[in-house]
Amino acid sequence: MQNLISVTQAENIIRQHLTTAAVEIVPLSKAQGRYLREDILADRPLPPFDRVMMDGIAIAHASFASGNNRFPITDTQAAGTPALTLENADSCIEVMTGCVLPHGCDCIIPIEHIDLSENTASLHSDASPQAKQHIHSAGSDTAAGEILLSSGQVLNAAELAIAASCGATHLKVSALPRILIITTGDELVAPEATPLPHQIRRSHATALEALITGMKLGTVDNIHIADDPVALKETITEALPAHDILILTGGISRGKYDYVAPVLTELLGSPHFHGIAQRPGKPMAFWKNSNSPLVFAHPGNPVSVMACAARYLIPSLVEILSGRSPNPQQLPATGSFHCPSHFTGLVPCRINNGRIQLVPPSNSGNFLALAATDGIAQLPGELTGKELLNEPASFYPWA
Repeated sequence: MQNLISVTQAENIIRQHLTTAAVEIVPLSKAQGRYLREDILADRPLPPFDRVMMDGIAIAHASFASGNNRFPITDTQAAGTPALTLENADSCIEVMTGCVLPHGCDCIIPIEHIDLSENTASLHSDASPQAKQHIHSAGSDTAAGEILLSSGQVLNAAELAIAASCGATHLKVSALPRILIITTGDELVAPEATPLPHQIRRSHATALEALITGMKLGTVDNIHIADDPVALKETITEALPAHDILILTGGISRGKYDYVAPVLTELLGSPHFHGIAQRPGKPMAFWKNSNSPLVFAHPGNPVSVMACAARYLIPSLVEILSGRSPNPQQLPATGSFHCPSHFTGLVPCRINNGRIQLVPPSNSGNFLALAATDGIAQLPGELTGKELLNEPASFYPWA
């Protein structure tokens, strides 16, 4: 293992080797959760016409201002029909929410403020309508040609609705990276297997795949390899040209059966780093050469896997897809944690009302402590053992 580097140094090294994803075009119906790679412009003013905002009647306000409070109804303006014209300024046109404002009208009186009798609308005595009320003016939201959605945004329900309103039926988005998760270890068996007393069911791939696919950050395959350097080398050799990112868990420390670092070094050369001054996740390593995918090698303890993924992997995927470096939230943290004073703590936590509550596990293998947590808080080691109250911390979410 190389000399330990800081979390900031590790982040910077990884970022130096990130490249923005290729672009593909998908139909609007398949774009949810994807990263937009073009600006979406308003193809016309929004709203495109003076839009009525309430059911009721449309009048010329000058008629009310001159003392008129009884308005014969001359016609009905329905949504989706061309604008009618108010021929008599002392009459009115019945209107529906969402319809175009009739010509000659500049005031909407809600139906709750009128009485209807014999095709005449009489205003309540306490009604005091104002000119332009309940009218959504044409172009008041945006002018034609304005940018409504910017490249790099995530396309969720609101963004997709905006795209649809502009007639953007197919969108340029970032192509999803092809990711392979390789778990290692003789002690690990499949989740559906019945483990022997000396074995445990593997959960790393399940957690990582959920993190990645839940945020639509990539397409994921996974494979498990026993502690066998020959099999590991064969698997990695086949995987390198077929994937954009490899994520390995376990076998990265200095144990007798830790083969990941030697095999990767044989295939790709020395890692850019191997060892970070952080707890958990100290043995993490990273490889990338001119012809290889990104290779993240995480230690095997479950909390370490999740902490390293939240701190390095997920932000890297977001930057690849969005073309932007994500900035973690800065939130006040309460609680305590323990790590060497010259390390950085990556502490599981919950978010309550915009505040971090630290939930440190008893050890990096105690993944049960991660239940109901929201991510990790990054804190300097010099705060170890102290009871923190609203200490500023960087928050990296699971999702």
